Amino acid sequence: MKLEAKNLLDALSEKGINYKLFEHEAFYTVEESSRLKNDLDMHGAHTKNLFLRDKKRNFYLLSCLDNQEIDLKEIKNALQCQGNLSFGSPEYLYEKLGVKPGSVSPYALVNNNDKDVSFYLDISILEFELCNFHPLDNTKTIQVKTDDCLEFLKSLCEVKLINLKTKEVSIA
Repeated sequence: MKLEAKNLLDALSEKGINYKLFEHEAFYTVEESSRLKNDLDMHGAHTKNLFLRDKKRNFYLLSCLDNQEIDLKEIKNALQCQGNLSFGSPEYLYEKLGVKPGSVSPYALVNNNDKDVSFYLDISILEFELCNFHPLDNTKTIQVKTDDCLEFLKSLCEVKLINLKTKEVSIA
């Protein structure tokens, strides 16, 4: 059974992680979210999340700053993938992370029971005190202390930090 937003928020609360919940119209693109983040007075790192796969059907989740340009050909070696990278289908996204397009976030790793999605976090996000991600639903955004978010994610999977300028990867 896949967890939904309420279950995730309960799990964060149980771990003593404070969050600020923003409810809004559905965001499907960075452009849509950019219009509202100022209206909602959201501070901290604003993010985008890419669900990717390679030719051998290895899956990757990359979370980075929303204004970061990503060249899939450039990062494929850093992610140690087999062949070219492409976006994972909505069917694989739901199978692996339990969310639909537009709701992708690292919190969806809570639904990756097989632990077969490699997670990469843009190291630039760690420069912010706060970070903002969807909690499995693109009509909500939660703002959490970045350190708390990182610790929660580490409880779900191995978190690989990627420097998108140098393509260096380390373990959090």
